[in-house]
Amino acid sequence: MSSEQEQVAYLDFLDEDNLPCRVEITQSSFSIGRAYENELRIEDSRISRRHAEIVKVWGGKYVFRDKESKCGSFINGLRVQEHMLNTGDEIVLGGLNATKLTFGYTQQRTQGLPIVEAQATDSHAPVNIDPELRGATVITDQQTRFLNTALMQKPEYVTSTTLQRLASLYEITHKLLPAQSVNELAETWLSELFKALPIDQGAILLHHPGTNQLEVALAYSREKKEINRSIVSNTIVEHTFKEKVAILTHDATSDERFATNVSVILENIRSVLAAPISSKLRVWGVIYLDSRTKAALFNSEDLEFLMATAREAGLVIENLKLIEELRATQEQLIKTERLATIGKLTSAISHEIRNRLALLTGIEFIEMKYSDDPEVKQFTNMVLEGQRRALALVEEIRAFARNRTDQYEKTRKPIVPAIKKTLSIIRLDTGVSKRTINFTYDVEPELVFNEEKLEQVIINLIRNAVEATQEYTGEININLSIVAKDVVIKVSDNGEGISPEIMVAIWEPFFTTKGEEGTGIGLEICRRIIEAHNGHISCNSQLGVGTCFIINLPLENV
Repeated sequence: MSSEQEQVAYLDFLDEDNLPCRVEITQSSFSIGRAYENELRIEDSRISRRHAEIVKVWGGKYVFRDKESKCGSFINGLRVQEHMLNTGDEIVLGGLNATKLTFGYTQQRTQGLPIVEAQATDSHAPVNIDPELRGATVITDQQTRFLNTALMQKPEYVTSTTLQRLASLYEITHKLLPAQSVNELAETWLSELFKALPIDQGAILLHHPGTNQLEVALAYSREKKEINRSIVSNTIVEHTFKEKVAILTHDATSDERFATNVSVILENIRSVLAAPISSKLRVWGVIYLDSRTKAALFNSEDLEFLMATAREAGLVIENLKLIEELRATQEQLIKTERLATIGKLTSAISHEIRNRLALLTGIEFIEMKYSDDPEVKQFTNMVLEGQRRALALVEEIRAFARNRTDQYEKTRKPIVPAIKKTLSIIRLDTGVSKRTINFTYDVEPELVFNEEKLEQVIINLIRNAVEATQEYTGEININLSIVAKDVVIKVSDNGEGISPEIMVAIWEPFFTTKGEEGTGIGLEICRRIIEAHNGHISCNSQLGVGTCFIINLPLENV
């Protein structure tokens, strides 16, 4: 192959910001004009829709031909219809003061001069351009034919490629709508973009309100390999997000915006597309695509198409977020309704329970009659204690139904005797008596607490441990210690453990794994009691090993 055949023709010109740009002529027929289907589109009313063409002829030479334009074509100051081009020829279209192009040849693919694609800029507000992004193509949602129907009414804006893009946009939208989560949407969307656009790598970044940062939700290459976050240009992504514009830049390897980005150079990234993922509510994030194939691989219609798919994705994300809020509201309403139902039932039966429990007061006469019998005294005290606890439990459920955390009356006293007393009561339970219960402590602190309520928490946790362990082999350990400024009480067992899926829900009201036998409010009541003591309760568990509930109570409870 001769050196003449290896040459690449090009046109140099200044863009609207007087920045140098270059477009390479790789086609055998290269059209220039105002219409979108031209290889080089120039937005100037003096230029015709198909103003001229540059045709490759025998010997690797190029001929310029005017296509009967309205205002004519000039080469080196003379009006022409056809002209054999030579290096340095100056081409002016639409009049002597109109756009000037300089023709030339180069032995290598051009580096460093951005190719500026045309934009639909008529009758739209100016875009706020970051100085670092000058030379890139930047459009708003009103500058894409796929979102601004007014542009579709202009014949010059509708080509066969545009119609193909519309069909692709419909297909992508159809596949995004059924998404049940943002992750599912991201996976589907990025996969479809790899089919529709000549991209090598893609990343979807979503805004995190907590950190106010754009975080990568999904990023991989055409080969489905994970890609490094460092290849993403922060300048482009942040400008896209902040200004709600789509950006196209060419030849990133020689672009100053990527000068300090080693990954870009190593991976030979050439073209970049970025668009905001937005809806009516907000901008949710940014879609970022790149190519390593050749400079100027993407064009303005690719940018418009990406902008349109990003809007569809943003609307789906908005719907998913609204559905999440609706579900949360619905769950809250269901909980509120359940609480109201429990409140009504508790109020309705509390009177009857009190009447029945009042009968147990007669046990005091038995105690008086057999006052010399220590066993009778022990059992009568237990019955009276049970009566008191039953009445307190009714009040606790009523407080729970009213969604109220009571401030219990508390006194400073030793906590070890209170726990021992609780264990002496619970050991009489049939299920508990078939398990081994151990209570260990290395300190005997005093703190401010409500003995009845703390007793209620420990009994609840022990009963849960009983249900998680096997008869005669089950072991329940209660340990008391001081850590920093807290009294720490651990209630652990050697039961079956709790799976991670269930662990995330154990503190939710009405969640239960006990079927019809459970109410799902026991742990919630325990949590409220501990928090009313300015404490904290948590849980650790491992399947097949056991579960441990940890109660932290402050030594100085003000």
